[in-house]
Amino acid sequence: MKKFKCYIVDDEPLALNVIEQYIARFPQLEVCGKSTDPLQAIMQIKALQPDLLFLDIEMPEMTGLELLSSIRNKPAVIITTAYREFAVEGFEMNVLDYLVKPIAFKRFVMAIDKFFEKGSTLENTTAAPDVLLVKADRKTLRIELDKILYIEGVKDYVKIVTTTERVITKISIGNILKDLPQDQFLQVHKSFIVAKDKITAYTAQDVEISDIQIPIGRVYKEEVMRRLQ
Repeated sequence: MKKFKCYIVDDEPLALNVIEQYIARFPQLEVCGKSTDPLQAIMQIKALQPDLLFLDIEMPEMTGLELLSSIRNKPAVIITTAYREFAVEGFEMNVLDYLVKPIAFKRFVMAIDKFFEKGSTLENTTAAPDVLLVKADRKTLRIELDKILYIEGVKDYVKIVTTTERVITKISIGNILKDLPQDQFLQVHKSFIVAKDKITAYTAQDVEISDIQIPIGRVYKEEVMRRLQ
C-alpha cells in the first residue's frame, strides 16, 4: 500500500501533536517531519518533498502563507489555524482545505478524504517511467532508470552516473528529482540523488555505492535513515 508523506508546521507544540495523532489513525499516511520553526520547516519541506502539508497561519518570523509562497514545488496543503479571516487568501493559493482550531476529528477526516480523492486521481493518470529522457550534446537521450547509480548536481547542471556511462545535462537537481519515481530514488544531500537499490552500505554520515562514498546532508539525515532502515 502506498503511503503518503505528511509534514506539519505549527508554532504550538500541542496543536502539532494533535495533528500528528490524527494522522496516525490513517494507515495510508505517515509523518515524515514536523517543526514549530517556519524557517527550519522551509528547508525540510524542500528536502523531504512531502505529499501533504499541514500548515499553521500565524507564526513568529513569517506567516504560513508567506512560507507557502517561498516553496516552488508545493505539496497539497491543508491550512490549520485559529483565524477564519485568512480563508479567502488561503483558497486563492489553491489550498486543499482550511481547518479552524480546535479541529474536530470528524472535520479532519473530511479534509483527508479530499486529499485521497486528489491522490487517487494522480495515481490513475501517472505511472513511474522506466526511462529518463535528458538532453545532452544536442540530442535527447534515453537513460534506463535501473542503470542509474547516482546523480550529482553542480549549479544548473547534473551529472548522471550509470553502470555504463556518465551524462551531463543542463537541469537543476530539484527538477530532475521530480522526474524520478520516489520509491526508487532518494535525495541524500543537496547535491546528490542515489538509486536506493544500488546502495551497498551506509552510515549516519554517508552512503556507499560500490566504492563510491556519497555524503548525507544534515537536513536529509532523518528521512534518509528512515527510508533505509
